[in-house]
Amino acid sequence: MEQGEFDYKYAVATETDREIVREALASYFYPEEPLTLAHRDGPAVTTDDMEHALSFLTKGTVILARTQAANGELVGVSIGGLATDDISVAITTRKFADIVAFLEVLDVRAYGTASSTPSYHVHMLAVHPAHRAHSIGRRLMEEQIALVRARWPTLSAVTVEATGPSSCRLMKRIGMREMARLSFADYRDDADEQVFLGTGEVVALEMAI
Repeated sequence: MEQGEFDYKYAVATETDREIVREALASYFYPEEPLTLAHRDGPAVTTDDMEHALSFLTKGTVILARTQAANGELVGVSIGGLATDDISVAITTRKFADIVAFLEVLDVRAYGTASSTPSYHVHMLAVHPAHRAHSIGRRLMEEQIALVRARWPTLSAVTVEATGPSSCRLMKRIGMREMARLSFADYRDDADEQVFLGTGEVVALEMAI
């Protein structure tokens, strides 16, 4: 019998999950994340980027997917937060600064200089390669949306930045609409140098809730 959607359990992570979340992101999120891979300084994730991701554990907005087995293997992670929240860690590397700047440009392209819609942003979605095609990514997004409705009922939208085609397809399947896109080739730094190499692009999407 193949594993399906109901063979997994979903729960909000706590600070005690910090190291297993770090391991999951290092194993099957960052090694496939296009902005991380395409940066001119090389494909390795930076410490400030990782610490930024882990900082959401204290906010109660990280959702984990585990197998139903006794050991509860961690097979999926989604990380979200209020769109108005500032980055709570020091940006110490050029690479993470470039990623933040790229996403800010995309955000302005999608929503203008100041969005009037209070929203919640899902920053990361990762599923272990051995457990893909079991609706885990979709369920993690649904759990994030349910979390928003329970904790912030006045928020009216959930947003994402899909950095790859598969994640973009998933977001559209759950009802998100494309707001804007920005290709690596179209983004340059102040010296007019290409920051992210290759032909990738990132798509901003939004869903009213």
